[in-house]
Amino acid sequence: MKSVQRNPVITAVTDIASLPEDVWRQLTDFAGYAQWHPALRFVDAPTAVLPGTRLRAQVSLGTENDGEYRFTVLHYEAPRRLVWEGGIPDVLMGRHSFLLEPRDGGTRFTESEEFTGTAAVETVELARSQMEEGYASYGRALKKRLESGH
Repeated sequence: MKSVQRNPVITAVTDIASLPEDVWRQLTDFAGYAQWHPALRFVDAPTAVLPGTRLRAQVSLGTENDGEYRFTVLHYEAPRRLVWEGGIPDVLMGRHSFLLEPRDGGTRFTESEEFTGTAAVETVELARSQMEEGYASYGRALKKRLESGH
């Protein structure tokens, strides 16, 4: 019997001392990512986002994965959940989600990405620790941006 491998997932959780509406506003200001996100810059960022909206972003991690990527918004539920997807179909796709939950007067911010495709398990497992730290750093950057009054 063949074993079934699960799709690898990277998740980071950050508690932010800002209301979900404020976190959402910062998260969905795609033109503003350059001011706080350490690796992601949106190109021609749209002002309105709905399911089906296509996003272009420049990723700068200092690795061979740097470059321009395209994403399609799958779910947009203000101020609670945002999901986009991108990659190479059947080879390596990422479904990136952000969940904002009210918690103790602030927000529990969960950023998660599920990877699918023939290269998903090998690609993610080889870089899992770096990816987990990267996602955690994005949450810390968002937290710092919001808690510093921006």
